Amino acid sequence: MAFASDCHVDSIGSNLAVICMVMTFAQCASRFSTAGGAYHYACFLIPLKHRRQIAYPLGWLNYLGWIFTHAGACAIVATLTLGLVKLCNPEIDISPRWKLFVVYISINTLCWLFNLVAVRGIPTLELLGCYATAFGFVAYTIALLVKAPKADSKSVFVQVIDETGYHSHGFAILLGLVNSFGTMMGLDGPAHLAEELPRPKILLPRIMMIVILSQFVVGLVWIIVLGFSITDVSAITSSATGVPVLEIIRLGTGSNAAAIAFCLILIINNATSALGSAVTMSRQGYAFARDGGLFWNARLTKRSSNSHLPFWSITLPSLVCALVGLIYLFSSSAYNAFVGSQITCMIISFGSPALILLITRGQLLPACDRWNFGVWSTPIYLVSVLYSVLVVVVSVLPQSHPVTTSNMNYTALVMVCLAFAMVLAWVLEGRRLFSPPTNDVVLTGIIPALSAMEPDSEAGEAKVFRRRPV
Repeated sequence: MAFASDCHVDSIGSNLAVICMVMTFAQCASRFSTAGGAYHYACFLIPLKHRRQIAYPLGWLNYLGWIFTHAGACAIVATLTLGLVKLCNPEIDISPRWKLFVVYISINTLCWLFNLVAVRGIPTLELLGCYATAFGFVAYTIALLVKAPKADSKSVFVQVIDETGYHSHGFAILLGLVNSFGTMMGLDGPAHLAEELPRPKILLPRIMMIVILSQFVVGLVWIIVLGFSITDVSAITSSATGVPVLEIIRLGTGSNAAAIAFCLILIINNATSALGSAVTMSRQGYAFARDGGLFWNARLTKRSSNSHLPFWSITLPSLVCALVGLIYLFSSSAYNAFVGSQITCMIISFGSPALILLITRGQLLPACDRWNFGVWSTPIYLVSVLYSVLVVVVSVLPQSHPVTTSNMNYTALVMVCLAFAMVLAWVLEGRRLFSPPTNDVVLTGIIPALSAMEPDSEAGEAKVFRRRPV
């Protein structure tokens, strides 16, 4: 891997490109208020005669991307949990794969249960995660600035420590795009809850921009602070916990207790993120099945008579995540390929609205007095598209050299398998049942809500949902 200056270049460059992408989402969200996210935005912007053929793979990519995002989030929580165990008891061996798998399955199961039976408590838990993140950022930024031995500015901003094996530092820095984008996978997450928000066309664009701008500021400050706190790269990368940032905190503060507290904060933050991704993938799956895009669509859209929640739309992706975790027991390379393919799936899905707006010159974008970029529209769309293409290319490249069977990047192979599944789904059900929406008027308000909706008792078998007064 490459360290030092590439961290800052990738972080700043990726954030600026992602801000352009989120601005495109905000523009679409101000006009469309459905739970399909980037997939539905693309649907509404594609000319009708091409809509089914283009929207179908985009819906699949967005859905699979969120499933793999959730798998990655569960894996992060599992890794942090074992890292905490190692910090508390250095004698325990956390290297066996089955230990990580057991924790991974436990996290996945807890997210499934909360999504199914404790859905009203999710907003409170998400708020807890936000507070934990804010507290951890402020406290440990101050602690590292005060106590950590400081690296010189040249090693932070100029020097590159390249352990990729490639001869070009520039190419190694380019490979860092995968890591930098991997931290920003939830770009359209709020959009999938659009049908559960009051005034979504007003609130949703603001939420999207507040999230990405705050993430940019916090992330930039944090990575610079960490950069100045790294004085021994080899000690950090060879940490017994398997989590380099924990070793940075432990060495920087000189306190094992500080590292343990930081690890707890990270667990809270990432566990609530895993819970959020579980909710999002179930909502995206429901929206896509509602359009006839998945297998067994009738079952996936059927809601429980008691909870009014779609049991199988919540359960199916959790089962897929469990199977992805099972792969890790047999091959870490295969597991990394599945989880790593989230980047490819997501970036294609995220970049598609900007590409369509660029090609069609926004002809199908409804007129609105909000979120209009004027002469800046084309540059914003163009940056989003070029960044998406770059990330797709980089995401399938081997991350180290020389390439062997153990370090080979199998993402391209996974994408071929996923493409086969899409074709099979199209042949079995999609070509008959898939009917992408033409506008969001008939869709708004029929997704089961987290906490702000209730079943309309007068709706009979249709079970239409109405919003509670806010």
